[in-house]
Amino acid sequence: MNIIKVKNYQEMTDELTDIFVSQIHKKPDSILSFTTGATPKGLLEALAKRIQEGLDVTDCVFCNLDEYVCSKSMDCSVYHFMNYHLYDRIDKKPKEILMFDAEADDQEKELTRYKALMDQYPRDIQLLGLGANGHIGANEPGTPFESAMFVADSEESTIAATRKLFDMSDEEVPTQMYTMGFKEIMEAHCVVLAASGTSKAQAVKMLVEGPVTPSVPASRLKQHSNFILIIDEEAASLL
Repeated sequence: MNIIKVKNYQEMTDELTDIFVSQIHKKPDSILSFTTGATPKGLLEALAKRIQEGLDVTDCVFCNLDEYVCSKSMDCSVYHFMNYHLYDRIDKKPKEILMFDAEADDQEKELTRYKALMDQYPRDIQLLGLGANGHIGANEPGTPFESAMFVADSEESTIAATRKLFDMSDEEVPTQMYTMGFKEIMEAHCVVLAASGTSKAQAVKMLVEGPVTPSVPASRLKQHSNFILIIDEEAASLL
């Protein structure tokens, strides 16, 4: 595990941007997988700016870790988030843009479809955020480390975080997500997890100082050969 400590959210965004831009320069046909939420928002917007300034991603494949089971038009949907913060801001798009279909009629067929795409496109980088309860993607505490791509029921703390982030009512907030399992996450050549703010401090402490256990899903990443953890001062405050 390579731990990178930064001062604040802006420095975290700068560090993430450097990692992704360097990867694209090194391998112009990189396959990059993103996550959404408050932490990666800055990266997506910074990446959009760099692309508009000339960073060539036209041979790249961009994909995503997960997706809510909801309407694509909802602010919380990965489809909406990625378009708003990245794709709608750039003129030259990646060669392929891959996402779960939030509105798929048949969940099993959708899982099969997306799994085939991930097998076709081995990821160079998988970006992750960290849930306050230690979850990654929708792999909530207790999810077996053998998990493969599935539809997850969100825990109340995760639902509450979504509700707060997108200012949603109890009736609006999604309660299920398509997600890569630990199997697919660990298959990426490099896994980058970013955590910012005091709300993530306890989860960071459990990840860094605790054992590898399904009760702290992110702890599984310590067994990855190329795992980078980026934390700001607030997220690292309990270490």
